[in-house]
Amino acid sequence: MSFCSTFLQPVCKKNMIETKETGATKKGDSMYRLHSFIFILLAIASPAHAWKGTEANGEQPIFFGTLTSQEGNVFTVTNITIGRSASAKDKVMLYEMPKSLKESIDNKISKNPDEDLTTAQFELLKIKKIKVPHPNVSWKWYDPESKRATPVAQEYIEVVITWRSGSTIHYLLKLGQADTKRPIKMYSDVVDKPIKGISQNGTLFCPGINKEDLRKKGAPFPSIKTLELEEPCYKVPTENNGTMTKPTNPVTT
Repeated sequence: MSFCSTFLQPVCKKNMIETKETGATKKGDSMYRLHSFIFILLAIASPAHAWKGTEANGEQPIFFGTLTSQEGNVFTVTNITIGRSASAKDKVMLYEMPKSLKESIDNKISKNPDEDLTTAQFELLKIKKIKVPHPNVSWKWYDPESKRATPVAQEYIEVVITWRSGSTIHYLLKLGQADTKRPIKMYSDVVDKPIKGISQNGTLFCPGINKEDLRKKGAPFPSIKTLELEEPCYKVPTENNGTMTKPTNPVTT
């Protein structure tokens, strides 16, 4: 099967007609147009093939910083996530804390946070610092339309968020149903040494850390005093079985 009959039949047919009608003097022009068409086709196809590379590697930010517990212990933490598990991709929301909210015996919230309060998404990329000012105080909202004999409360805790934009705002963070076994928590890996990213062309890449030096940690929000986040770093591909070292080009696990 010829290239003409398969891919460029309309162009080739036009070339044949032009040759018969105008003679051999036009044959060179027709072939020039054919070659130009093939060149354009290859030029379009080449970038499309190149885009199927590994550009996705290195695009996911790695969050790291300093965790201070309510007990006064300080940890250097990395691979920070917020959710019901370390791998869960929960969309966690923050609810602007009403100024009229006062402590009481049961600490009930009269407004439905999902419907009556201003919200913001809990995005670590935009957060500089998280503070838990009252770890022993929880707030509860009961659905008045619940058909249960004893409605299950949704439990919240106050957090103070300092955004990278500069503003500091008090929010209510929903932990989940009261007495749940899977509340919203902070998950991370603990390392013994400070983490310093490697800056390259305006991007901060993650430094070399051996997997053996990472210790898993889950921190319920009532156990957190502060979490101070550094500028996130980014992964880059590695060829040494996931172990980060100090190469010419920075790599990460």
